[in-house]
Amino acid sequence: KEQDGQKQVQVFIDGRHVEVNPLKARQVFKDEDDTDRGVVFILTRVGSKVVLDSKQHGLVVESDGRYVQVQVPNDYRGKMSGLCGNFDGEEVFEYEGPSQEVYRSPFDFGLSYRIPSKDCQEDDNKGLSVMRNARITRLNDFNKKETCFSKTPIPRCPEGYGKTEFEVRRLEFHCVPTELESTE
Repeated sequence: KEQDGQKQVQVFIDGRHVEVNPLKARQVFKDEDDTDRGVVFILTRVGSKVVLDSKQHGLVVESDGRYVQVQVPNDYRGKMSGLCGNFDGEEVFEYEGPSQEVYRSPFDFGLSYRIPSKDCQEDDNKGLSVMRNARITRLNDFNKKETCFSKTPIPRCPEGYGKTEFEVRRLEFHCVPTELESTE
């Protein structure tokens, strides 16, 4: 947000709004009413950057409002998921979506984690695209009906919204006989 020509920063931790003072580090407790339980995070603002540091978890998150950098210790290897990847050392599955679908495109991967917001939809007057695997029915080389599913999801318009642009993509499909119960 901008206020009086200055960039205003809002931080939410576990759904709780936490004030960020540009002149002083803020200690964030698990329970603000029980400060004896120890500091969970230290929140600081350095210029336009906000830094969230958790010595307890070995976690450092830095953001300037446009980019985010997350640092975690090796103890988290293979135990993570989300927009920052799964931290398993394998690049092949780094773009794993929230439903364990694997994306080839970083753009589509990012879209898979979009969270619907009434405010955003009112501001930009657009629906929130959803990622779904394409499904087609065709006759195979033996003239048998089969149902094919794309191996990677593609963005689809939500109900009540229409396409505003088109993009040509090459997709790989996995096909199974249509009479199988799993194709319904």
